[in-house]
Amino acid sequence: MSRLTGISKANVVNKIRKIGRQISLPIIKEQGQQYEADEMKVLIGKKNKHCPNYLIYALNKDTKQVINMTIGRRTKENVSKVIDTIIELNPKKVYTDKLNIYKALLENEIHVASSHMINHIERFNLTLRTHIRRLSRDTICFSKSAEMLEYSIRIYIWKRFVKQMFPIYYGK
Repeated sequence: MSRLTGISKANVVNKIRKIGRQISLPIIKEQGQQYEADEMKVLIGKKNKHCPNYLIYALNKDTKQVINMTIGRRTKENVSKVIDTIIELNPKKVYTDKLNIYKALLENEIHVASSHMINHIERFNLTLRTHIRRLSRDTICFSKSAEMLEYSIRIYIWKRFVKQMFPIYYGK
């Protein structure tokens, strides 16, 4: 980016940090919707010395809007950050893969563990990997810090959402 824009690398990084910090979760008031939750493995740090990190997120099955996301290990604590946001929305159903952590966090009445019912979020995984090169598998691109990875993903997901919600502000 710095080569294309003629701006120093430090200024590009500072701008990404500034914009990423300003973007917060959208306020969602929907009730009784269906959601999909999934996790995607990401590389952080040196390629040969990385510890497994995951982008854990959920989206609305109908609107395809990302509800919440976190980056970290696939622990009950990290997954619960995303699942708790969904539970506050009184979901009709939550579709996940067969990861055991979801069974402990979701009630049986609303939880459906099936690899066939999460095709929207799996498609979004592919879109993320295509548009954000640092998420691609087997690539030379990777994030040096979880902070910058999170800011990049926030900008991609919610900046686009904010532009759609407030087109007058963005000149469209």
